[in-house]
Amino acid sequence: MARRIHEAYSGLSEGERRIAETILESPAELAVFTASELAGQAGVSNATVSRFFRRLGYSNFEEARQDARRMRALGSPLYTGRKSADRSDPISELIRNEIALLETTLTRVNPLTIKEIGQAIATAPRIRTLGYRNSHFLAQYATAQLAQMRPGVSPLLLPGQTQAEGISMLGKGDLAIIVGLRRRPSGFVRAVEEIAERGASILLIADQTIRAAPAFATWTLECAVDTPQFADSYVGAVSMLRLLTLETRRALGEAGRVYLEEVEELRGRLGELE
Repeated sequence: MARRIHEAYSGLSEGERRIAETILESPAELAVFTASELAGQAGVSNATVSRFFRRLGYSNFEEARQDARRMRALGSPLYTGRKSADRSDPISELIRNEIALLETTLTRVNPLTIKEIGQAIATAPRIRTLGYRNSHFLAQYATAQLAQMRPGVSPLLLPGQTQAEGISMLGKGDLAIIVGLRRRPSGFVRAVEEIAERGASILLIADQTIRAAPAFATWTLECAVDTPQFADSYVGAVSMLRLLTLETRRALGEAGRVYLEEVEELRGRLGELE
C-alpha cells in the first residue's frame, strides 16, 4: 500500500494528498477505519476517499482495508499498533495491554497438556530448540532454562551449520521445541515437516496465525502477540516458556535438582558469575 501511495503521489489532488498523509502517518489505522472515519481524519469527502483508492488500483475502499488487515494479521510493523486514546500515561496503558496478553495466552492452556509436555521434556533423550527471526531469542531462552536442569539440550542450528545438518541429528524419541511466532520465514513449514519425518516429537509455540505446521506437531501452544502498540509483544510467549520450565522442573524431581547443583558447582569453580 505505501509503495502504491508513493508511486501515485505526484499525480494526487490536494485532498487526495491529505488522505495519503493520513495513511502514511499511521498505516495501521486503515485496518480499523471506515471510509467515513478516514474522510473525517483527512478533512475530505467520502467521494474523494473512493477516488483516491481507485487511483491506487483498488476497486474500492473495502478492498484496500482488507489489504491492510491482511498485512496486520501477518504482523507487519507498518500495520501493527494504533494511535493511543490515552497518551498521558503510556506506562499504565502498556501494563493493561501486557496483562491482557498474559491472561489470553495462559487461560487457553490445558494444565494436563502442560504436565504431559513437561514430562516429555524431562524424559526425551535429546532436546533441540529452533526459532527464526524474533522467535530466535525465545528459543534461546528455552535452551538456557532447560540446559540448567538436564543434559542434552542445545539449539538445533549451531553456527556454521546448515538446516539439513541440524535436522539430520534428530531421531525417534527426541524432542524439538520450535518457536514460530508470526512473520515466519517462507521455509518454516517445510522445516517442521522434515523434523517430523525424522521421528522426533515436536512442541510448537506459535500465535493464532499459524497454519499447516500444527499438522506435523505433537503439541501446539498458541500465544497472543497482537497489541494496540507498535510491533508484537512476546510477554505471553515468555510466560508460556516459563510455565513449561516450571513444569519440567517438577517432572525431573530429584534428578533435576542434582543436575542443577552440578552446574552451579561447576560455575563456581570456573568463576563465571559475579
